[in-house]
Amino acid sequence: MMPGVGRTSASPNRGLIAAYRLQARLMWEWRPVRLALVRRALLSYVGACLALAITTYALPGLRIDGPGTLLLAGLLILVLDSSSDIALQWLFVAWPIFVAQTLGLAVQVLVIIAVGRVVPGVSVEGTTTAVWGAVLLTILNALFAELVAVSDDDSYYGVLVRRLVARNHGRVAEPKPGLLVVQIDGLSLPVLKHAIRGGRVPVLGGLVRDEGATLHPWVALVPPTTPASQAGILHGRNDGIAGFRWYEKSSNRLLVANHPDDAAEIVRRVSDGSGLLADNGASIGNLLTGDAPRSYLTMATIGEGKPNDDGRRLRGFLATSVNYLRLLVLMIGEMAKELYQAERQRGRSVEPRMPRGLQYAVERAVTNIALRTVSTGFVIEEMFRGAPTIYVDYTGYDAIAHHCGPERAEAIDALAGIDRAIGSLVKAARNTSRAYRLVVLSDHGQCLGATFSQRYGQPLEAVIAALLPGNMTVVGTTDSVESAGIGRRIAAELSRGRGLGSLVARLLPGALRPFGGGARKAASTAPDVVVASSGSLAHVYFTSQPDRMTYATIGTRYPHVIEGLARHPGIGAVVVRSESGDALVLGPQGRLDLTADQLDGLDPLDAYGPRAAENLLHLDGLSNVGDLILLGAVDRVSEEVTGFEELIGSHGGLGGWQGEPFILCPETLPMTEGLPVGAPAVYRQLKAWQAQLKGEHCD
Repeated sequence: MMPGVGRTSASPNRGLIAAYRLQARLMWEWRPVRLALVRRALLSYVGACLALAITTYALPGLRIDGPGTLLLAGLLILVLDSSSDIALQWLFVAWPIFVAQTLGLAVQVLVIIAVGRVVPGVSVEGTTTAVWGAVLLTILNALFAELVAVSDDDSYYGVLVRRLVARNHGRVAEPKPGLLVVQIDGLSLPVLKHAIRGGRVPVLGGLVRDEGATLHPWVALVPPTTPASQAGILHGRNDGIAGFRWYEKSSNRLLVANHPDDAAEIVRRVSDGSGLLADNGASIGNLLTGDAPRSYLTMATIGEGKPNDDGRRLRGFLATSVNYLRLLVLMIGEMAKELYQAERQRGRSVEPRMPRGLQYAVERAVTNIALRTVSTGFVIEEMFRGAPTIYVDYTGYDAIAHHCGPERAEAIDALAGIDRAIGSLVKAARNTSRAYRLVVLSDHGQCLGATFSQRYGQPLEAVIAALLPGNMTVVGTTDSVESAGIGRRIAAELSRGRGLGSLVARLLPGALRPFGGGARKAASTAPDVVVASSGSLAHVYFTSQPDRMTYATIGTRYPHVIEGLARHPGIGAVVVRSESGDALVLGPQGRLDLTADQLDGLDPLDAYGPRAAENLLHLDGLSNVGDLILLGAVDRVSEEVTGFEELIGSHGGLGGWQGEPFILCPETLPMTEGLPVGAPAVYRQLKAWQAQLKGEHCD
């Protein structure tokens, strides 16, 4: 799996002929598939004829007599332009990109002059007409070409790979293989298996069927959220991370993991300098850094205004390689697709569903298209750089599953796009100076379910407020979702480089400002109650007491709260600390002492699976948990889970597949941890593989 075979770009002193032979092979390997080639040829011909017709209309000195002549001239121009473009890309791949573009414009002038002399019925009056015709045709053909090839990832990344191969020509091969870890955010093992059987992820399916990859489960302990999982996977510990968001009484502070300052604070707390990426690795698209010296699109470092010189150089190179026109076309297409799919879901009365307007369509386009494209470019760049360990997080599936459902067509389409990106990484690895072993994993799963407010007509904080004295203030903290701020995240990253991308990014309003408030105090005066929700998990904090309040204290001060919440149909279980320090779980018809393992009545955890008690004991032992911990109810028939956020796909608590992520690894990397329980166990497994790879030698 990703053995790094044929790393021909890395051998020294191969000579000019060998370099061009390699470039020709790469152009062939990264070509579109046959069906795409036929489609592209036909559409390119239509585009060439349309571009020629527009140019003829705009330039009086260029005349074409009749549609037959237009079709013949368009065909001839398309053939000559395509041939010259391939030749120029091949010959000048190692040169700055404007060299090939300038020469291409000169060739276009000669082509127009030649067509005017060879094709009957075509007239070109002078060199000036040919020059302006070449400029206009170049612009129009470039636009139409992007529209034709917009979905062809292989051709797009192939250009980046060929430029990197040319830049690294003669580099000595690295003797030790590297580790490339791809995280598919929010994908559960059952959904992945279903997608493999359904043919929606042919790259991952091929790795399992043909390349000997093995597929393993691991257990994401509560809270199964990205910050808790990534802290464990990348840093080896996730103590004190009580959810995607939590409140700290001592400082009157709300922490939300997708705010840059808060993510940086999490890294400060969990890092000891020996993270997974401390070996000169790279973090791409993550919340946390793993102690990587180079981080791109990583929330914990996105607010840093002064990257090192090498990081600036890398960002500048990628920024010049990003095809902004292609990204724009793809994003517009994704927005149109989202608006159509949302209306189709509404028209078919699909339930559960949630409102999905224009704002989410933009968010989906940025997350599923722009972030995936730029992240893949950064990974390819780091692979050619020879980074020993690379960790990238693709968040498109998770973001769409939140809004559409984890098994719905929209989410599986996003998963298919991630699969194509992984395929591009596998192909790119064939020509890097370091061989790579590919590990694909997820940080947690997701489960479907109508939200609490959809089911009961009011949010959780309103229910809690009704159980308290009327003069108490209750604040809910569900205003932000995981993918919020991705656009500014990308802009902030690209603005650190050079070139057009950097200039455009810096002109975007607020591109470098922290979004959503970041690490800040909730207010100068704390509310009486803070409800911090993370999917189907909610922490309830009573701010009048600095330490965690007990069952007896809450019952004395607020006598209706615990019983009222335990009997609410949308809440499956309430966890509270006893006076003696035991963890108590209360349900509508039973009470379980987790510490003493004593049950009174019906088991409130019966619907949450065999590991529910283990999970809640783990959660109860974390710092910063609420005075009350609430779990969304699970429907015993549909197995849908009630989420406290306004998202129909949720994770963070118990129930469904949210605690069932996976690890896909080469057969040469055996699982030494057995069944990893908790994200720190995955960290230990990855570190063991790193140690194993340091002892291997590439052929």
